[in-house]
Amino acid sequence: MEIYSTEEQQVEAIKKFWQENGTQIIVGAALGLAGFWGWNFYVDKKIEAQEAASTGFEKFTEVAGATDVNSESVESELKAFVEKHGDSGYAIFVKLIAAKQSVADEKFEVALEHLTSASAQVTDSSLKGLVESRIARVQMELKQYDAAIATLNGISNEGFKSRVAELKGDVYLAKGEIDKARLEYQTAADNGGLQGNNLLQMKLDDLTQSSSNNG
Repeated sequence: MEIYSTEEQQVEAIKKFWQENGTQIIVGAALGLAGFWGWNFYVDKKIEAQEAASTGFEKFTEVAGATDVNSESVESELKAFVEKHGDSGYAIFVKLIAAKQSVADEKFEVALEHLTSASAQVTDSSLKGLVESRIARVQMELKQYDAAIATLNGISNEGFKSRVAELKGDVYLAKGEIDKARLEYQTAADNGGLQGNNLLQMKLDDLTQSSSNNG
């Protein structure tokens, strides 16, 4: 089951940023320690760790992108990566990829564990919103509807307003709360959710038609 198709470009953009700028970010932070002894050693060690994490990430993506990939092989590679580079920024993306494979294999509990772990490491509000929206989707698959609504209510980034509303609509629809679902879908539409999203229009049309038939 694929539930990430509309988000892959955003994830790739963030990964590309980290790959291109991760070392510079670390160096910049280290330069702030210039007044303390041993900062050169600190910089060297951080760059070395960053390069090792980058190499480990490339290896992980090769395993995850193999034609015969399955959740077992991804889980094994994930464990090895986290043991060595669990504190790196790459660990977030490794867990997102592992969660995606778990969803594909319909191992939603495992996917939820990976996403929750990734969320705990995220500080950027945009990436946080993306991870939390995925958590809500997995919670919905597990029929944890109240938990999914709570997760969505915790997303504060305005850029996710339309997506959050649409996901809430999906949750309420799954619960059979049609009026609430319609209201959330309309909120999503009012906040630009119809742009490039024919599925949202179909959801609105279906609920409108259902309401008319019942009337």
